This record gives sequence, C-alpha cells and structure tokens, in this order.
Amino acid sequence: MLTLSDEELVARCKTELPGNTHSYEILVQRHMNRVYSIIYRIVCDREEAEDLCQEVFIKVYNGLKKFEQQSAFSSWLYRIATNCALDALEKKKRQPAPFARSKAVQTPSEEMDQLLNQPSEAANPEESALRTELRECINKVLRKLDREQARLLLLRDFDDQSYDEIARLLNIGLSAVKMRIHRARLAFQEIFGHLCGRYMTFPAPSGNKLRGKGR
Repeated sequence: MLTLSDEELVARCKTELPGNTHSYEILVQRHMNRVYSIIYRIVCDREEAEDLCQEVFIKVYNGLKKFEQQSAFSSWLYRIATNCALDALEKKKRQPAPFARSKAVQTPSEEMDQLLNQPSEAANPEESALRTELRECINKVLRKLDREQARLLLLRDFDDQSYDEIARLLNIGLSAVKMRIHRARLAFQEIFGHLCGRYMTFPAPSGNKLRGKGR
C-alpha cells in the first residue's frame, strides 16, 4: 500500500470510504508535513497551523468522492491548504484583536527571520517589531494576490520548492512554471510597493527570490 501512487490511493478512497480509511490515512501521512509547512508559512502560528491542517484534511476527506483527478492530487491538496490559510488570515483581520500590539513586539519566528535575511540574535526590540509589522504586511499582500499566484510564491519562495518540483506538482511544463512565478513576483512587488512602501528601506521581499538569495 505504501508504494502506491497518490492517484492509485485516491482511486481506492473513492471506492473504500467511508468504510475503509486505510488508503486515506496513507495520503494524510504522506502529505501532512508539507501541508503544515505551507499553512505555517502563512499564519506564523503553530497551534493555528495544526488546527488548519486538520481542517484541510477534513475538507479533503469530504471532497475526495468529487475529485475528478484532472490535476494531480497534491496540486488539489495544496490549493486547499493555501486557500484555507489565506481565508484564516482574512477572518482574523475582521475580528477585534485587543492584544495584537503586545504580540507584535515578540521576536519573529526563525522562518520570518530568514525571509527578511536578518538573524534574530542581532535584532533589537524596535527591529523585531518592525519585522513583525513587515510580516503582517507581506501576509496582506499575499491575500491581495490571485490565489494561484500566492500559492506559487509560497511553494517556490517560502517553501523552497524547485521549479522542477513545482512543475511536477502542477503537472505543467517547466517554462510555464517559470513564467507564472515571474508574473506572480511582479504582481507581488507591485502590490508590496503600494501597501508596504514604508518598509522599502528595510530588507523586503524583492529581486529574484522573495526570501534571501536566489538560486
């Protein structure tokens, strides 16, 4: 069973669920870490990422019967994960957050330090607060982007997926992946300039790669 492809496991799920969940459980185990990573990169909160990860796989469980397999299972799954995380950000923005400011001065996560290419050890409280505000602004930009563009940037620039890996994931050609990511970066930079222009003197996502040095 563990050697079966995603497509073979999905086909089994369509005939076996809900009585037999073994094939579904293998899919969950196979993709859980990547789904969690994608979600965590967006929400930057471990507990929320765990909750959203469970929500994603509940949606997958309920939607497998209708999944027509016109795209790769992993592509469908990671689209659900990205949408779920971005929806959570939008919902959080609409809710009052009386303690948001005190949370904002906390040291950012290691992942966001890498995004901004600044080691947390060297950051003073003012720099930490500024980087946290920048992280929130970057998340705002991601919410403004087309969902597919946001997903591409998350896979390539936040989750360090290679172009080849993304091409296999989306089942499209390598040149198409590079073109779509290039357009997504241009869209990101344009929106970033409008929403986060005050951070332009701070190390912000720009150039060939949104986080750190390109390859």
